[in-house]
Amino acid sequence: MGKKTFLGKKYLYEVLPMLKWVAEQVPGGFFVYSAKEPFDIFYVNTEVLNIYGCENLDEFRELTGYTFRGMVHPDDFAAIQQSIEEQIADPDNDHLDHVEYRITRKDGAVRWIDDYGHFATFPEHGDAFYVFISDITERRQIQEDKLRMEIELEKERQANEIKAAFLFNISHDILTPLNAIMGFTDLARRHLNEPELLRDYLAKVDESSRQMLSLVNDLLDMSKITYGKTTLRSEVCDLEEQVLSVVHAYTNRAAEKNISLDCVTNLPREMVYTDDVNFRKILSALLDNAIKFTPEGGHVKLCARKKKVADSYVRCEFVVEDDGVGMSPDFMRRMYETFEREETSTKTGHISAGLGLSIAKKLLDAMGGSIHAESRQGSGTTFTVGLPFKIVRDEATDNAPAEIPKADDNYNHRILLVDDIELNRMLAETILEESGFSVETVADGCEAVEVFIKHPPGYYDLVLMDIQMPIMNGYEATRAIRSLDRPDAKVLPIIALSANSRDEDKRMSMESGMNYHIAKPFDVVQLIAAVNKYIAARESNS
Repeated sequence: MGKKTFLGKKYLYEVLPMLKWVAEQVPGGFFVYSAKEPFDIFYVNTEVLNIYGCENLDEFRELTGYTFRGMVHPDDFAAIQQSIEEQIADPDNDHLDHVEYRITRKDGAVRWIDDYGHFATFPEHGDAFYVFISDITERRQIQEDKLRMEIELEKERQANEIKAAFLFNISHDILTPLNAIMGFTDLARRHLNEPELLRDYLAKVDESSRQMLSLVNDLLDMSKITYGKTTLRSEVCDLEEQVLSVVHAYTNRAAEKNISLDCVTNLPREMVYTDDVNFRKILSALLDNAIKFTPEGGHVKLCARKKKVADSYVRCEFVVEDDGVGMSPDFMRRMYETFEREETSTKTGHISAGLGLSIAKKLLDAMGGSIHAESRQGSGTTFTVGLPFKIVRDEATDNAPAEIPKADDNYNHRILLVDDIELNRMLAETILEESGFSVETVADGCEAVEVFIKHPPGYYDLVLMDIQMPIMNGYEATRAIRSLDRPDAKVLPIIALSANSRDEDKRMSMESGMNYHIAKPFDVVQLIAAVNKYIAARESNS
């Protein structure tokens, strides 16, 4: 069959006035344009002018060039042109072609158009299209809003499923060490007169406590990172010392599994600036995973080396390699996502929040670093971390640790311990007294200020101050002590000992007048070292 002709020539002239009249009556816009470039327009009705915001045909001609190409938003025309070519290629198709595209009105507003067109041959104009259009901007907006809402609801549903699965798994992982702590503590009570059993039970309590603390710390770290509460510090440090300290922290764990833990370093001799705390977190996360997922008798190795020096910066590479269980390709594609674990602890026996790699990746991104992993199931895993460090140039740095007084000298030092929780006071008091200090305790900040005023200057050598307390919190108590008009009020060392462990909490401690901030649950060695350091510093300055 040949092309269809839109009415005979004579008949067209006879009915043309009526067709124009009909075109003006139809709802929406109607126009006819040539099927050949540049797609010149033959006719438009008044509603087309209205849709384009034109008062008359001259304005419409100026806006569009009186071509169909000029009617369509330039970013959408390629898709429309494809539809035009498909209709020309199939002239016997009786169906109206439907497309949607954007236009730009005379006032600059962008609107969406619904277009139903058909290809035909006109006696006077040849191949052309007649088209019906309507403005569907509002309808399109409703559809887009609905789609956006459906997408958001689907994201929320998926997020809730992830949260539910995570809470189910993490509750198990938290209850596991908690059950061990309670169970072995009960066994220890029953065998107080059997030293060997008692030591074994307490060791298991200690191990379970550290597992639980690791879970909580990971959750807190991720919370700080997620809500933008993590701020990077710039501290002067010795990179090799930082690496060795992390390796030392995992030596016992590796030995317990009969895993060889080797460390090879070739780092710059110069001191560098970095966030030492977060740097250690990154290495710790990788070493923790390597030891956790390497079976007994396996091997873990950390290689730290200088890669490139440029001006005042050095780039170093840290490679953690193991011959453990490895990872599947599927898990490697999502291993940096929050709460992702290849297997639950129920299957693996390894307690984890699935946050270690996610935290490490986010910290590395913030520090300008990179991370790359290679792994095969059953053959082990290798993580390679790259980090830039600024070298300390011509700056005097005193990194020698403060001299720590011997325990015998500590009996001459009196500490005021401020904490509203009796169990916390008993724990800290016992540890301090076993280290040779004389300890006095009070239950809130108001009492702390009162007993400080009550005793003569120099009576207390140091204050350990909790933060969250009734009546007067630790910040307020510290400010009150610092504001007193007596010689020791400004120089008395005050150390925060608090469960508030965010960077913001540490900053607030310093701003209130405290000298240092130790987070609970505290490390005994860190606590005693800090107490000795600040007492020694005070005595050397007096």
